[in-house]
Amino acid sequence: MRITKDQLEAQLEAFGRHRIEVVTELAHDGAPDGIGPALLLALGSRETDLRNIAGDQGHGRGWVQIDDRFHAPWLDAHAGCDSGSWKAKHRSGLPAGRVPTLTASTLKAIELLRSNMAFGRGQGVPKSQLLRFGCAAYNAGPSGALRGFHARDLDANTAHGDYSKDVLERKEVVTRWLKRNKLPV
Repeated sequence: MRITKDQLEAQLEAFGRHRIEVVTELAHDGAPDGIGPALLLALGSRETDLRNIAGDQGHGRGWVQIDDRFHAPWLDAHAGCDSGSWKAKHRSGLPAGRVPTLTASTLKAIELLRSNMAFGRGQGVPKSQLLRFGCAAYNAGPSGALRGFHARDLDANTAHGDYSKDVLERKEVVTRWLKRNKLPV
């Protein structure tokens, strides 16, 4: 794991119970497909340390890094916050330095993960590997994850060669933290 359990728990504390409750509410129907709050928080931890920032040389937007090179129309259609803030101040999240709101970016991440998993299912990825495939595709794109799947290494084309493995390891830590804090997983 790229960060320690204590570092991840500190990220969750800083993210705050209110934001975790928002993510939980938005992901309330995720349990059957595995895309619940624990996975989303783990993914956000990997992407931004659970901060609402413009990253990836300005292309990644928000706490789950929605890429403006692929999702510019979506970003333009959703309210934006200044990078580093959670408060919507702008009509659009598209111009440089802006990020989408917590709600909008969370829903977009869920949509992307589900789309990635549906793609993998259609390409013959076994059910037991679909969640990991969805995570790898979140980082490497569906075709990158599929190339990794065919090479028997889902993370072959992901950042640092460990994206989905790391997200799922973080998910285990987040799950335990959520349970300890009496929050839905």
